Amino acid sequence: MRSSYLWAGLIAVVIGGWFASGNLESLGLKPASDTKSQTKSNMDKPKKKQKLFKVEVETYETKMRPTALFIRGRTQVEKQVSVLARTNGIVEETNFEEGDVVKKGDLLCRLDMRDRRARLAQAKASLISKKRDFEATEKLVKRKFTSEAKLASDRAKYDAALAAVEQIKQEMSYTKIKAPIDGVVTSFNGESGAFLQPGKPCAVISVFNPILVVAQVGERNINKIKIGMFANAKLVTGAKLKGKVAHISPTADVSTRTFKVEVEVKNPGNKLHDGITAEVVFPLAPVKAHLIPAGIIGLNDKGEVGVKIINSAKVVKFIPVKLIGQTRKGTWVQGLPEKAEVIIAGQDYVRDGQIVTTQKTNEQNNSGAAS
Repeated sequence: MRSSYLWAGLIAVVIGGWFASGNLESLGLKPASDTKSQTKSNMDKPKKKQKLFKVEVETYETKMRPTALFIRGRTQVEKQVSVLARTNGIVEETNFEEGDVVKKGDLLCRLDMRDRRARLAQAKASLISKKRDFEATEKLVKRKFTSEAKLASDRAKYDAALAAVEQIKQEMSYTKIKAPIDGVVTSFNGESGAFLQPGKPCAVISVFNPILVVAQVGERNINKIKIGMFANAKLVTGAKLKGKVAHISPTADVSTRTFKVEVEVKNPGNKLHDGITAEVVFPLAPVKAHLIPAGIIGLNDKGEVGVKIINSAKVVKFIPVKLIGQTRKGTWVQGLPEKAEVIIAGQDYVRDGQIVTTQKTNEQNNSGAAS
């Protein structure tokens, strides 16, 4: 029991000595005056300024950009006619073959006459007989030796005989199948010995000069195309063509909702072929746009395509843009202000509404050269 009293007294002496020395900090205690003075000193210290992110910007202004409508198309002959047989018969004579150039009226093929000459002779003899009978009856009617009905009957027989002769003559003319237009024979079925029936083609003649470049234009762009406007075309063969819009279809294709547009191109010597793939360019009115580097175009959280610019307060702002063309020098876009400070470096590290510091491209180049 004495030992516990002894330890308690010893501890009390130590604590009393600490209080007497005034060193309260070792016990975690501090006078109120010292705490206030420290708080005041902390308030007097200047706050550390937050460092702003630096981006590189470039000024872009609007320019007048020539615009054009690019459509895939193909070449097509200006006109194509199937020359059909109008009577039947075996082909006895042919003067042309596929690829030959023909003129209007040229004999393509001639059919055999068969019994047409004999039938014509018979019809002519019948005509002479009917004519003689009609004339005799006509004289008898004048003398009132026969009736008007007899005269009418003989007149009908005479007319029928005359028609039979004309019919055979017409049929004989059909044995000569001639070209109805100038052009090129692109298909020929009238080989010697072939049997042609009415409605079967002897040949197909196509007009290659002028030749057409046909394109299917969508319903959103069809109002931009006008009759008579110039258009350019580049074929897959490398040939470059220039012509005018000659026809615009008044109705759209039901399945594709596109309108057929025909560009007429001169083709001397028929050098251009039918069915060649082409890229047709319809020049349109110029529009205002910005030409910017393609690499600075990005997407925002909404999936909109655009670029980041800096306003007068050095605040980042995302501007949605419309892409209207691509060149080797950059991308043409619409939607930016007339004069825009566009971020061209560091745009991936800043967000919309963030305040930044800026540096021009030429400033960076000058600083690099000085160092």
